[in-house]
Amino acid sequence: MQTIIAQTYDSALFTQAYPNSTITLTLHILSQDGSLLAACLNASTLALIDSGIPMADYIAACTAGSTASYSANDEAADPLLDLNGLEEQELPFLTVATLGGGDDVSVLNLETRVQIERVESMLAVGIDGCKQVKQILDQIVRAHGKEVLRKAL
Repeated sequence: MQTIIAQTYDSALFTQAYPNSTITLTLHILSQDGSLLAACLNASTLALIDSGIPMADYIAACTAGSTASYSANDEAADPLLDLNGLEEQELPFLTVATLGGGDDVSVLNLETRVQIERVESMLAVGIDGCKQVKQILDQIVRAHGKEVLRKAL
């Protein structure tokens, strides 16, 4: 996970603004009930924005899965969004992260076996979920910014 997070933000951050500096992210997992990588990516995005490090856009992440396992070979399997821990243990899933509110995929992590036909629908649902997460992150950042400005005045 450390490598995925580092490579993701390496391309999204404007590190040339800090030529002789090191940016360190420390993530503490207090509880885990699924979507661990996505939660770490979203928390990192908020931490980097809060610290004032310039970014190209938000990195928003979520998980997507399929209702049938690899061995079921069910062609009518439905894609799922934001799986919990039990669902991740039983069903194939992937973690996707996008840059901004578009379709530019920054992270695609699939560690379970799944028929290739299902990957496209899982990815489409995941990208749509990332767009929703990006809107939520933007609302949080704007509300926090307004609060900081209100206290400063």
